[in-house]
Amino acid sequence: MSMPFRVLGDDRARFWQRVDKTGDCWIWTGRTRDDGYGIFTIGNRSLRAHRVSFAWDKGEIPLGMEVDHICHTRACVRPSHLRLATSGENSQNLRGAYSNSTSGVRGVSWYKTRSCWRADAKKDGVRYFIGYFPELGEAEAAVTAWRRENMPYSQMDKRKENA
Repeated sequence: MSMPFRVLGDDRARFWQRVDKTGDCWIWTGRTRDDGYGIFTIGNRSLRAHRVSFAWDKGEIPLGMEVDHICHTRACVRPSHLRLATSGENSQNLRGAYSNSTSGVRGVSWYKTRSCWRADAKKDGVRYFIGYFPELGEAEAAVTAWRRENMPYSQMDKRKENA
């Protein structure tokens, strides 16, 4: 959506008819992609619904920029839950551990050779070793502290800090 798109008279009405605003997140109820992102068609162009919402509220999306869901809800189109981010910034804002995680904690894995937990973080394609820890909670605290210091787009870690 780096190029402007033509908004027809009823496009906004059609768009917002497909949004459930009953919760904190405004959920897209129209057509979605397999990965959960909403799709909205303007003219003959299929666009991601959250990008359309962002552009209508805040202006054109610069080339190379992504629209990040602060709320981690792919179907959310609420403008206040969306922000511009580079690919690297967007990848900082993960919800949590990957599904194949051995610990259930983002950035922490069991290190069999040393029989302890290993904490790592990846930023801008570079993996950072944080340390080895006897307890899972210690490893989680260390990697969370590192992300708070080095990954300002990680909303999950900001919430933990304020809890």
